[in-house]
Amino acid sequence: MDFHSLMGQASSMILGKRNDDSTSDRLNYRYTVGILVVFAIINMNRLYTDQIKCWVPAFFTPNYDEYVRSVCFVQNTYYVEHTDKTPQSLTVKRESEILYYQWVPFILLVKAFLFYIPRISWNTFGLKSGIQVSDLVESSFDYKLPTTDATHRQMCLDYIVDSIDQYCGDHRRQSEAHTHLNIIQRILITGWCITGKYLGNYLVVLYMTTKLMYIGVSLFQILLLSIMLGSNFAFYGIQVLDRFFRGIHWNTESRLFPKTTLCDFTIREFGHPKRSHDYTVPCVLPHNLFNQQMFTFLYFWYAIVISLNICDFFLWLYVITPQYRLNFIHKRLHSKKYPLTNEMNDQSKILAFTNDYLEADGFFILSLIKENSSDYVAAEIVHRLYTEKFLKRYPNKTTTTTKIIYDDDYTKKDNDSKRSHLCSLIC
Repeated sequence: MDFHSLMGQASSMILGKRNDDSTSDRLNYRYTVGILVVFAIINMNRLYTDQIKCWVPAFFTPNYDEYVRSVCFVQNTYYVEHTDKTPQSLTVKRESEILYYQWVPFILLVKAFLFYIPRISWNTFGLKSGIQVSDLVESSFDYKLPTTDATHRQMCLDYIVDSIDQYCGDHRRQSEAHTHLNIIQRILITGWCITGKYLGNYLVVLYMTTKLMYIGVSLFQILLLSIMLGSNFAFYGIQVLDRFFRGIHWNTESRLFPKTTLCDFTIREFGHPKRSHDYTVPCVLPHNLFNQQMFTFLYFWYAIVISLNICDFFLWLYVITPQYRLNFIHKRLHSKKYPLTNEMNDQSKILAFTNDYLEADGFFILSLIKENSSDYVAAEIVHRLYTEKFLKRYPNKTTTTTKIIYDDDYTKKDNDSKRSHLCSLIC
C-alpha cells in the first residue's frame, strides 16, 4: 500500500466519507466540534502548567507562596480597575468575581457536545426511516470516482436505484394508503415525524427539525458564554471591531478577560484558633491572554455558523417546495444525454412521478446525492427510476393530487394548483 492510499484512508477516518447532509451541517458537528476540542486541550495544558501567579509579602516563605497560589487558583478572584480602591464590602467583591477561568476546558468540551447533539438525533431517528441515506450517498460517491471499474460502478448505481425504489414504492407510502385521514390527522402525524414515516416526508421533517436544532444550539452558545463570562457576549465582537477601526490597541484590562485580579485569603495561627490574618494580594492570570484571543475567534466563528445555518434552513425550505421539485425532475429527465420520447414528455406522468412516487423524501434523497456527489449522478438516478421503475410499474398512472396548467417554462398555475401543491408538501 502506497503513501497516498494511507493518507486517503486516514482522511476518510478523520473527516468521514458518508456526507448524508449539507456543508453547513458539517460546519457544526465536524469543524466546530473539532475547533472546540482543540481549544479545550490547549487550554487544559496552559491552565495546569501556567497557573495563576500572585504577589505575596516579602516575609512569606516559599511554602506560603505555594499555598497562596493554590488557594487563589481554587477559589474565585475578583477584578477591580487600577483607578478604583479595593472594595471592603463582600457583596461588591462577589459582583466582581471571575467565575470561569478554572472551568474553561470543561465548558469548551460541553459546548462541543452540544454541537454534536443534532447529528446524534439525525443519525438515530434517520435509521427508523427504513433507508440508509449515508450508504446511498457513499455509493453515489463511488460511482462518480473515475478510478472505479465499470462493474463496481454499475453495482453502485443498481444499489442506489433499487434502494430508492424500494423505499418510495412501499405501498404504505402511496397516496391511496392514507386517503382516509382527515386534514387534522395528517397535520398531527406530519408534525411528529416518528409517526409519519409512511407519509412520504419523514426524512424531510426530520432534517428540517435537525436544521432548527443547529440554529438553536448555535444561538444558545452565545447565551452560554454570556452567563459564563458574566457579561453580554453578544456584542463583544462589535466592541472588538469598533476598537480595531478606531486604531485602539488590544484591550489588556477588560472586565471579560482581566489579566490582573485581586485575591482574598485568610491565614490562621496554629495554637490560636481565634487569631487569623486576612490578606488581599494582586494576582496575574496569564492564560487569560489566550482566552481573550480564543473567545474573540469563537465569537466571529459563531457569527459565521449562525448566519450559514439560518441561510441554509431557508434554502432547504425553498428546495423542498413542490414547484422546485417538479422543475428539478423535469430538467434532469430532459437532459441532452437522453432522447426525448413520448413518455419523457408526458407532463402528467412526470407530475405523478414527482408528487406520488418520489414524494418529498425521495426528492430529498436525490438532492443530498446531487449535493454530495454530482448533478450527473443525480440525473442518472432520476432517469433510471423514471424509465425502469416508475413507468414499468405504473404505465398508466397520472397524478391524483395535483392539477397544473403548464406553459413552456412551467410557470403559469391556477389558484387550485397552488393550494394542491401546498397540500402535497404538508400532507
